[in-house]
Amino acid sequence: MSDPYLTLGLGEDADDAAVEAAYLEGIKRFPPERDAHRFETLRRAYETLRTQRGRLAYELFNTSPPEAADLLDRAAPIDASRRPEPELFAALLRGDA
Repeated sequence: MSDPYLTLGLGEDADDAAVEAAYLEGIKRFPPERDAHRFETLRRAYETLRTQRGRLAYELFNTSPPEAADLLDRAAPIDASRRPEPELFAALLRGDA
């Protein structure tokens, strides 16, 4: 799973209102009928972070390694409209592209 904070474009100090606002902005940009995959990613991130308890549980119990796209986003954030697809990142890391 990709980092829900990066998916929603939030800092780790976000509160409930900021999480909800970021989610609503995200679904305006990527409605399910236009981009079902991104909508599902946004929905999962929102479900993970929507409450203080959920954010704390994520911080304490998330053991999944970061995805390549998450590492690149943390190192050099770029506009989502210019971001290549995750498959391209994986191919670059493998040396296929």
